[in-house]
Amino acid sequence: MPMHQGHPVEAHYYTLDNPMNSLLGRAVLALRPSSTRVPGPFDGFVDSLVQKLENCRAGLTDESLARGPSEVESWAGALYAEEVPRLRDAIRLEEPHLTHEAREELFRKADDLVKKVVVPGWVRLASRFTPRERNGFYGLAEPLHGVERALWAVLGMGIGFFVVWAPFIPLWSKEWVLPFTVGGLVFPELRRWLSLRQYEGELNQLVGRADREISRIDLAYLTDSTSIAEREALESEEAVRAAARARAAASVTVKEG
Repeated sequence: MPMHQGHPVEAHYYTLDNPMNSLLGRAVLALRPSSTRVPGPFDGFVDSLVQKLENCRAGLTDESLARGPSEVESWAGALYAEEVPRLRDAIRLEEPHLTHEAREELFRKADDLVKKVVVPGWVRLASRFTPRERNGFYGLAEPLHGVERALWAVLGMGIGFFVVWAPFIPLWSKEWVLPFTVGGLVFPELRRWLSLRQYEGELNQLVGRADREISRIDLAYLTDSTSIAEREALESEEAVRAAARARAAASVTVKEG
């Protein structure tokens, strides 16, 4: 399990801002031991960033979504740019023992991870999810939502009649048609709930994986006793030796020629 300053980094339990899922999320968190509910690295920066993107997603226009993921990524990147100073401050506060050069290098790596993994990952998920959410998770356009619901009810009724008729299914009472009809009628709500749960799970995976990678990078700095200047000096010495070996090999080749 990845560690961050001696504490296990647990996956975040992200929930969308709707009553049913928020209540369920709080109930799940209440059953978890309090010792394991710790924020992610850098004061839970990735989790709060994804939360901000979700809170602001209502402002993502349909025109931007229609232009493709590149437009959505530009929109999300502008929101992340507002959070960059907070990321730098979080690193400064959580890693005071590191030198200024080491903190800057750690910031660059974390910033690079957010720009190349977290933001594009959120864009990929949100670009698929948002149009479906705004259409109520129906397959037909908004004026035809009632028609689609009626079709699902008819389909449920047909399945109910088939179940009653089929001799190999031990349900012969015609009253069973009603539950299947009601099931078809409420199927859009069931599809909505399942879609929300899937999206929440994918956001949790995105945040958890990013936190684990940041913790891995941070742990490398906590355990590395070599300073930035020493590493640069070693790299320069290695480059000089490599250049000397290349010149020696070239001289031998010229002599043999």
